[in-house]
Parts: sequence; structure tokens; C-alpha cells
Amino acid sequence: MLQRSSRLAVGIGICVAAAGFALDLLPSARPGLNSVQLLVILTGMSIAVLPIALRLLRRRKAWRSLRSTLARALIVTVLTLLALELLLVGIGFETYFPQDVPTEFLRPAPWWTCEDPACHYVQDEMAQACAVGSMSGRYCIVNAQGFHDSQDFVYSPALENQTRILALGDSFTFGVDADIGKSYVETLEAGGPHRVVWNTGIFGVGTNQAHAALEMFAPVLKPHLTIYGFYVNDFFDNLFPVDGYFLGIDANGDVVTLQKYHLDPWGNVSKLETQSLLYYRWHGVEAPANEFERLLGSTRLGSVFISAIDQLGKQLGIAQRTHFERQVDLTRGYLRALRDASAAQDSALLVMLIPKKTDLRQPGTEYRRAVNLFEELGISYITPIEMLDAASDYAPDWHWNNSGHLKVGALLSDCVDKFISQGQLNDCSHVVLP
Repeated sequence: MLQRSSRLAVGIGICVAAAGFALDLLPSARPGLNSVQLLVILTGMSIAVLPIALRLLRRRKAWRSLRSTLARALIVTVLTLLALELLLVGIGFETYFPQDVPTEFLRPAPWWTCEDPACHYVQDEMAQACAVGSMSGRYCIVNAQGFHDSQDFVYSPALENQTRILALGDSFTFGVDADIGKSYVETLEAGGPHRVVWNTGIFGVGTNQAHAALEMFAPVLKPHLTIYGFYVNDFFDNLFPVDGYFLGIDANGDVVTLQKYHLDPWGNVSKLETQSLLYYRWHGVEAPANEFERLLGSTRLGSVFISAIDQLGKQLGIAQRTHFERQVDLTRGYLRALRDASAAQDSALLVMLIPKKTDLRQPGTEYRRAVNLFEELGISYITPIEMLDAASDYAPDWHWNNSGHLKVGALLSDCVDKFISQGQLNDCSHVVLP
């Protein structure tokens, strides 16, 4: 039989380990293990196993001596931790999580919604925002369906005599950093007679949004050709549902864009349901996985520990590699669904692979994996990588400028001309067929 003290230690250890698992049951907890939970579980297991191991050694005198030593060590450890905490407070060390968490701090932007299958703007609300100067430029050209297009996405008899093209994609397709009339979609539409292009591009979206937009508008437009602008960050965007972003207005009237979903190092995705959780992201840190982690990150020593775990994870790169493989799997499924939905509408699908600046010098991992996916799924794709110049065709951020858009628009326009004359993509330059 174990001594009473040993049994007590085992019981405490089991309770501590169980508490680590039970952190997922807290009202504010997100599912999945995290580093803080693992620390609690391992601590509990260590407490439970230590007296058993010592008892097996059958060294009662040594155990009594060790117990006294451990008690003194525990007292010294606690006093040392308290001293370190006070020292960090004295030098002004910031906590990992902000101390004062409001219940609400942003007004949702009224001109953005994801209530329909695809996210889009609200035309009337956007018009009001543009009237008072909150929004400008391309954002003020919004059709009745909430997309950046001068024409509404509705059936018209005139469509029957035109080459109908549905454009899908993110901010590149939307036309960010291009003057009005100079984006690649606008260049494509103006590149020849009897063309109509419906532009469903929206910033910050992935392949899941493209699929939703295709399902919504292809039955109306009945496009001969569907062009999806795939930028390599679509891999990351595909981790989250289409309503991945919260658009809000702060106290100064400025527009704020925050990601609504949290991705922890273990690959768990969860939605930040409340504004108080979005507040953490506003301050540049991830929201706590549970109340215990919040309390730990509200102390200075706990903040040192969490920051050290973050840095270790970044150095090892394990989380990033795990996340990317998940991104690839999700993107594969969305691309397959996009391919099948396009075929069901009797529309030829062409994916335009948009390179990053750095891809022009040496194609990166994301670019190469995208090529592999297109070839694996039998999807035709075109890439302007050989005709773009990092210095002259990209804006200071990472989008194309007018020059880049015009080059890509001309490339697609030439391809469409050949598609119109032959009904297939075989003779389009730069197109890779399955």
C-alpha cells in the first residue's frame, strides 16, 4: 500500500492532468489540444508518477529526506517565481494578452455580408459609404448583386449573342491597385467585340468562394468560359469558411478588417465568436484557447512562457508544414468541386495561376504545389509568369499595377479570341492542358 502522502500526490497528479483535458469544457474554450493544455497534463502526470517511482525504490529514509528537500525546494521556487513576476512588473514587461478586454469595440460595416453562398458588398450601403467618403475608387462601382461590375448579374436576351465569361477570384480579379478600366478583367472584356464578362472577384477569398460564386451565377449567365484567378495565398484562405473576415468601423470611423477564425499550432480552426476575442487580434496576438491560457498570459512569467513556445514553434516550423498540407488537401477538394460544377454547366474552366513577385525569380513551394494540383485534377491552367517583371508590373504592396494587369488582360484576350474561333483552349499560348 502506498503511504497516505503518496496516495495524496497521485490523486493530485491525476486531478491536475484531468484538469488539463477539462480545459476544453470551459465556455470560452476552442476545441483541440494546445501547448498550455499539454503543459498542465504533463505536470499532472509527473506529480502522479513521481511518488510511485520513489515508493518502488523502497527507500523510506531517503524518501523522508527527499520529501523534506522537495518541500524546501517548492517554497524557494514559489518565492523565486513571485520575485521574478514583481521584477517583470517593475521593468514594465508587457503581458501576452491585453489586460482590459472590452465586450464590444467595433461596429460591423453595413456594406459587407456573407449571408448568401458567396460574400459580397451591399450596393445601397456602399453607395452611402462612398457618398460620405468612407469608401472610394473601385469599391464605389458595385452592382445590385454586390460585386465590382458595372452591369447587374441578371439574364438578358442580349447575352445569347455574346461570348459569356465568368471571372472568379480574389483581389487580383477585383482589380486592386489598377486604375478603373485597366484591370485584367476589364482589359479582357474590352479586348474584342461581343464579349460579356461578369466579375465576381472579392478581396481575401479562396477557392471555396469561387465555387460558391460559380454555383450562384453560372446558371444565370451560362458562361462559355469560366476563368478563375488563383493566387498562391488561396491555399491559406481555403482553411476558413467563406465568411473569413470581419469588416468593422472603429471609434474614429476607420474601416478595420480582421480575420474571424483562429488557427492554432495543432491545426484546429475555430471562429472568434465575440468582439472581445477579435480585440486580441486587433492587438496583434491570437486569442486565448481557454480561460486558463488567458489567465496565464495575463501574468508576466506566463507571458514569457507562451512567447517562448511561439518562438520555438516558429523555429521548428512544424505547425507551418502541418498547416500547409491541410491547406493543400482542402484546396484539392475545392478545385475538384469547381471543376465538376463548371463541367455541369457546360462551361470550359481555365485557371490563371497568379505568381508572387518572388515566384518570378524562382517558383516557390505554393506555386509548384498549385501546378501539381491542376495537373493531378486535369484542370487547364495559364500562367503569365514568363511575361511579368517584378519591378515594373507589381505595385508596392504585392498586387499588379496597371502594367501587370494590362499584360495579363492582353494574354487572356488573345486566348479568348482563339477559344471563340475554335471552341477549345488548345491553341491558347501559355495554356497547359490536362
